[in-house]
Amino acid sequence: MLKRVVAVMLLLSAGIAAEAMSYSFVSKASGRLGGPIRFEFYRESTTRPKTDIKSFTVSMRTADDRWTAMWAILSGRGLRHPIEYGVTPPGFTTMIQPQKLIPGRVYKGFATDGHGGSSGVTFGFDKDGTMIFPDSFDE
Repeated sequence: MLKRVVAVMLLLSAGIAAEAMSYSFVSKASGRLGGPIRFEFYRESTTRPKTDIKSFTVSMRTADDRWTAMWAILSGRGLRHPIEYGVTPPGFTTMIQPQKLIPGRVYKGFATDGHGGSSGVTFGFDKDGTMIFPDSFDE
């Protein structure tokens, strides 16, 4: 009887763990307007690059607090280098052609890995084109 209870407990634990397959990873953005804008992805720390990115989208927040896609790509295989805005990496397919990014707007880069993982980074640009990451874009 005790073995059955333990077996049921283990099965329930495994089922709960299987449902909790979603997780997040680290995304970093760098660059400036007029130059390359790069997106890098990392596992739980910033020391191990994540190469199994399957989709990546950059969206702009609209005046009515919705998001509109500015560029989107999908992959069939692993990522070897950081993603540069507007440059489709080898093995990826462009789903939405890149649009011009402008200062004063709020953007979000969003990536998935095809295994339940996702990540996002919110950013903008000041008047001179420097990338900014303010605490709140609503101030």
